[in-house]
Amino acid sequence: MRLPDEDAFALTPEQLAAAAPRRGGRSARPFTMRPNDTEWWRRAGIEARREVFLAAITAPSTEPPIAAALRRYLDGGPDPVGAAAAFLASDAAGSGLWLERGYSQYDAWLGEHSTEFAATAVMEYFTLRTAHPSNRRPFDPDRDHADRFAIVRAPADCTEGPARNLLHELRQLRTHLSTLPEDEYRRIEAVLEHQGREPYQRRARAFAMPERTDWVEQTCAEQPAWPFRDSRHRGLLLESVASIDQLAKAGVTGLPRGGDHARIVASLLDAVGPDIVPVILDADVLAWSDPEPRDHLIDVLATLPRDEAVRYFLGRIEEHREQPRLRQVADRFPVRTLRAITDLAEDADTVRRARFVALVRSSPLLDGPARDALDPADRDRIDGLLAWRGLPPETADAPAALAEPPRLQPHRRIPRAPDWAPMVTAIPLLTKGRTARLPQAAAGHLLAALALDTAKHPHPAVEAAIEHCDPASLREFSWAVFATWNLAGDRANPWAFTQLSRFADDGVVHRLAALVGEWPGQGLHKRAVRGLEMLGAIGTEEALTAVHRLSRQAAFKGLKKAASAEVDRIAARLGLDQDRLLDRLVPDVELDAEGRMTLDFGPRSFSVGFDEQLRPLVVEPGGRTRRSLPKPAAGDDPEAAAAAAARFERLKRGLKSVGTEQVRRMERAMTGGRVWSRPDFERYVAGHALMRHLARRLVWQYTTGKGWTAFRIAEDGGFADLRDDELRLPERSAVRLPHPLHLGAEAAAWAELLADYEVVQPFAQLDRRVFTLTREEAATGRVARFEGRVLPAKVLTGLARGRTRWKYTQAFSGRGGSGTYGLCRELADGGFLMLDLDPGIGFPVAAAAPEQRLRAVRFTTEEAADAPALRGLDPVPVSELLALLDGHAVR
Repeated sequence: MRLPDEDAFALTPEQLAAAAPRRGGRSARPFTMRPNDTEWWRRAGIEARREVFLAAITAPSTEPPIAAALRRYLDGGPDPVGAAAAFLASDAAGSGLWLERGYSQYDAWLGEHSTEFAATAVMEYFTLRTAHPSNRRPFDPDRDHADRFAIVRAPADCTEGPARNLLHELRQLRTHLSTLPEDEYRRIEAVLEHQGREPYQRRARAFAMPERTDWVEQTCAEQPAWPFRDSRHRGLLLESVASIDQLAKAGVTGLPRGGDHARIVASLLDAVGPDIVPVILDADVLAWSDPEPRDHLIDVLATLPRDEAVRYFLGRIEEHREQPRLRQVADRFPVRTLRAITDLAEDADTVRRARFVALVRSSPLLDGPARDALDPADRDRIDGLLAWRGLPPETADAPAALAEPPRLQPHRRIPRAPDWAPMVTAIPLLTKGRTARLPQAAAGHLLAALALDTAKHPHPAVEAAIEHCDPASLREFSWAVFATWNLAGDRANPWAFTQLSRFADDGVVHRLAALVGEWPGQGLHKRAVRGLEMLGAIGTEEALTAVHRLSRQAAFKGLKKAASAEVDRIAARLGLDQDRLLDRLVPDVELDAEGRMTLDFGPRSFSVGFDEQLRPLVVEPGGRTRRSLPKPAAGDDPEAAAAAAARFERLKRGLKSVGTEQVRRMERAMTGGRVWSRPDFERYVAGHALMRHLARRLVWQYTTGKGWTAFRIAEDGGFADLRDDELRLPERSAVRLPHPLHLGAEAAAWAELLADYEVVQPFAQLDRRVFTLTREEAATGRVARFEGRVLPAKVLTGLARGRTRWKYTQAFSGRGGSGTYGLCRELADGGFLMLDLDPGIGFPVAAAAPEQRLRAVRFTTEEAADAPALRGLDPVPVSELLALLDGHAVR
């Protein structure tokens, strides 16, 4: 088997045809003038625009030499400036020239006079501008101002390019020049020598005659300070250069975002050759979702004999769609491929190294003549890769279930191995203790078994792998199976997704949750929902946290809704209500078991504290707190300081919404009367790495069924009573976060104690405003002291729109307020708080009176104006509702 010549390169016929022609080169080609363009220009461009030309000539701002040149041209004279001005004015009035398919202004001028005339007219066009922006609408003498068609020379500081880039005309000119007889070519060169007054003109001139390397060098030097805002010029430059050094001089590192990439690349290959690989690799197009331009560039890369191109494909070895091209590259450049693998494998993880092994083993050319052609050092590195040097030795003692292909089960057929299977079956499987690795065939047997494995019918080979193999090695294999299936877009083997739950840990949860959040944006909503189900099946606390986070933070409404439903299903499966589930979903944000975090700078270190809103603080050794880490000092360890800074940033990102959520959750627990069991309280509140920092700022109560006893959480994590004596929670006690109504007179004493310890509460607990019903109010349900108070309508409508139990009611519509609404609030234990409003809220809400007077405030058994009074009310919700009304009342 012979090795190919890995340095040979030749343009394809298609590339030569696409390349901008170069005189004396392979791409030079005969020019054929379009025969009808001159007549079409005379009819559609000149005769139909006589009034426009007169307006341009007589415009006050038209420069006199240009007006004179335009007159001479219209009178039949071969004046290039006049021809360019005529084209500019005609186009400004909305020329229909391009209704003629393929029309070329160069060809039109060429048919009028000489090659010198046509070439000069094209170049002169780039120096002319209309004095005012053109909108290309027809001439209207009754509406147009006198200067609408005024024509001037472009000023030296002009930042607007010409109205037309004349790319087609320039290509026609360049094609014509590429095969023009030498004497005529030299006459054109002499004419263009004087056509370099303006940057755009100089660029057009260099494009038309790229053989003049001094012109190309000049326009390359101008590129870094190019004054024009348009980007069309960049294609002209790239089709003019003849060396990679010229591109470097121009500061051009990649292809333009727009333009004909096939033409530009073909032109660069013709002039520069394979050295343009870095320019292609830097192209934005390679990251585009549109496959046509991207695939064209990748196809070109696959033919170029440069190491960077080979490394590009090896760097995408995980992408199933790139496999055919990668194999094409490996066959065309086998020695380059092996050399690149030796470098890339140095820092590769086990999965990527296995893909390299699979590629080499699958190619007789790579695993034979190409390997033999390597120098001794590279050959030794390839041999070490293929032998898995650095891993434990292979053992012959494999579990029987993994030693052979899976056996046929009743009523099941063994599915055909997916075409991406070789990309994962080269991954080594380590035994427990990581002292040996199974024979490589075991990976293929395990993959086949995973296709047959189900929750109801676990496959013996999968069970054997779990029993005998290293868990981390299995997780690595499992994720590789899923990732390869996912990148392949394989819909025929869903087991490659579901098998993740067999081996998943928190790391797998994090990676899967990230993908679930991205999939809806890629049109994979169903896969995202399946991913949520997978996270639920994994069932760890980290998986529950991930699903809950998606339900709150996902960018797609459909995914958030599905995640919320999955959270509810998980809660039901575990027998948890929403509050108990949320207890389990609070992250530890990398704090240790005692809720601490140390940020190590080497010689010095800092600890992390939290304020009353769970915002992180940096605590210096002397006790001073600050919001951010200090900059590393001269004696600090720079690597340790950088790692500490990254860790603190992760903490801040992780707490971005968590602190606010938990503060609100604790306040709802207080006002809603939530009760924790002692084990749940100690694990998820007082003993939780993060929540303990919030819980220490609050006063708690416990009970064993005979009254409630208040306590706080001390600095050492223990419990203390009001006298600061140590306290132990009884074995079967329950804990709540008391409202000040529960604490009664003790509230003031607890407030004084926390003040002594300089403890700031996260929300108003001890100093919370309380409202109680008088005996008459409790008996009648009517809170007369609030009648007549005035509230802003936007507050009331906001309550009705929010996710609360407030809603509009027509219970009062019969009291002179027909068509208007009052407001009512359903109570958790039954009954309603009814608000009769004056003048009432009508629809649309935006038209409601800005202020509403409380005509009646009543607690009732039903949603009716005259319903019986609601008695035996819980004083806490009563206090909270009246405090809400009082807080928003304006008078």
